[in-house]
Amino acid sequence: MVARAVWPLTAASAAPPPCQGGACEEGGDWTYENGFLLADARQRALADAGEAFVVETAGTRHWAVERGWWDGEGPFDWKRSVGEGAGGRAHAKLDVRGRERAGADHLAAAAGRVSDGSLPAGDVAGWLGWMAGVLRDEESGICFRSTHGFMSTGSQISLARGGGHTASHFFTAASDPLVACYKRWTFGDPAAAAAGDGGSLALWRRWRSIDLAGRSVPEAMRRALLEIEAEAVSAAERGGASEFSGSVARELELISSFAV
Repeated sequence: MVARAVWPLTAASAAPPPCQGGACEEGGDWTYENGFLLADARQRALADAGEAFVVETAGTRHWAVERGWWDGEGPFDWKRSVGEGAGGRAHAKLDVRGRERAGADHLAAAAGRVSDGSLPAGDVAGWLGWMAGVLRDEESGICFRSTHGFMSTGSQISLARGGGHTASHFFTAASDPLVACYKRWTFGDPAAAAAGDGGSLALWRRWRSIDLAGRSVPEAMRRALLEIEAEAVSAAERGGASEFSGSVARELELISSFAV
């Protein structure tokens, strides 16, 4: 399934103009190079480098030969050619720093917790809480808030466990995960599909207007938002249908009730 998903993404990335959502779509004065991580319970593929994907894309071999990262002989190994390059030239001058370094540190800390048993593989709430904490790490720059002069379109966490468990995807539908909560979405739910965007665009615009106006979020409202997030995590543990549009509606109601 992961390999099959690459082809429509390849076509979409090559078709102008790109629709990236968030500030790119709303403002229209800037764009950026998109990357994708495709994964299910059995396969994972990182994409892309320009128009080249880890899963074979037309022209990738020629692209690697042109840059001197592959000699054109023998089996083509993406990781060796693009990740290491011929003699390590592809990224020899790149230091692990900033957000990348912080991400590596978070992963190392999680590995330590797995080893000591404090974060078991099957602890759904624990892993989701850990990932949310990583994405809310503002000090490292992983969390892009508008105060940094650049903002993320949104924030996402995906849980693909396999073994018959329903895959769960969590979206903020807002630029700042420090204020918005994660809301659960599941694919294959007819009701969720019929709801369209589930109110996510209206929520994104509402949070953006709050940010532009410089208004703060009351602590009581933050607690209420985290309750919605906790319910989404609990639903992921149980499985079942998506609660995304309902959670979005509750978040919009909270914004109105607190007159933010």
